[in-house]
Amino acid sequence: MRSLPPLAVALLALASIPTGCAANKGVLVAEGGEHRLSARDEPSGLTVVLTSGVWEGQPSDLAEQWTVLHVLVANLGDQPVLLAPGDLELRDERGFLHELLDPGAVFELAGDDPSPDPYGRTYRRDYDPGGPVDFEPIVAPGTVAAEALPWGVLQPGTQMRGFLYFEPVESLANTATLTWHLRRPDLAPVVDLRFDLHVSRPSRRRG
Repeated sequence: MRSLPPLAVALLALASIPTGCAANKGVLVAEGGEHRLSARDEPSGLTVVLTSGVWEGQPSDLAEQWTVLHVLVANLGDQPVLLAPGDLELRDERGFLHELLDPGAVFELAGDDPSPDPYGRTYRRDYDPGGPVDFEPIVAPGTVAAEALPWGVLQPGTQMRGFLYFEPVESLANTATLTWHLRRPDLAPVVDLRFDLHVSRPSRRRG
């Protein structure tokens, strides 16, 4: 894992793609064109719902520059599961890995707190990274960190949602596979959930 880039570098990376041409970058969808995909593992009770094309945060043009996916993870089983950045793998049809861009959001159980949001979010780097450390810590602008999927241990009967950010794949490939190697808190494997994705591009026009 490379060292944390300074804020100026992260901001420059976001501003480096001309928005007029980036609009043709495309969006990841299912083979049939659906923006929402789901995968469920009956033995563990885990369900993951993946949705593309729904970013409404700031910067508003983020999805023109990064691959941005919303996920909901529901643990309906009887064992806890780890949510960790190192367990996510996005590869295109050539086998190239597109790194997860991680703003460092984590969550903790709030005990008996009756708040409608039972998980308090903080931003730090002392969470369990899970599997291989093939992700990039970032300092992100706008609402990127606040809307990110946070990392931690998802208890039975609970769910967590948020956005995942990756190095862009839509402008470089036609298909990609997102594999989530889900594990227990002791890193014992649970299940690999896989999403086969296709790039849907708008009609070409001059940038």
